[in-house]
Amino acid sequence: MKRRIFLLIAILSIHQSSLAQTDSFDIFSYRTPEFFTRSILPSRVQCSYKENDTTFCIITIYKSQKSQLDTLKDLMAQWNEYVVKPLSRASKKPGSIMSGQMVDGWGSSIAIGNFYQNKKKCVVFITSFRKDNVTACAVYAFSYKLAKGPVETFSNNLHLKK
Repeated sequence: MKRRIFLLIAILSIHQSSLAQTDSFDIFSYRTPEFFTRSILPSRVQCSYKENDTTFCIITIYKSQKSQLDTLKDLMAQWNEYVVKPLSRASKKPGSIMSGQMVDGWGSSIAIGNFYQNKKKCVVFITSFRKDNVTACAVYAFSYKLAKGPVETFSNNLHLKK
């Protein structure tokens, strides 16, 4: 009986660790959320989840680049490139900007705004990271409130090289 319990615990531990596999891209390490599809290109990694009713959640991390002299300029350049250009009817400027947090030794700023997809108001936010002369970002775009769980889990498991 004890052997069976031990075997069951061992199998569950192996199964759980295989589900929580950490991947890496450029300066990031991350875990793809459960039920999300991951696509990898040289400039970005995208994790997406789409329902048949057109609700979705898309998380994209972009390859690091040389930073500008100003953190706000980096953030706004990323907003224009990764939010305004690809998302139809996105706000030209974020509705809110917050900065000052440190993540793995990197300064971070967050910009939050809206865009419209199929006449539905959606949320987008970008977390911009900066250290020395390097900047990188993650963009989160979603159309439903239940995406909050996977977004929080992903962001909590997103780490940067020190």
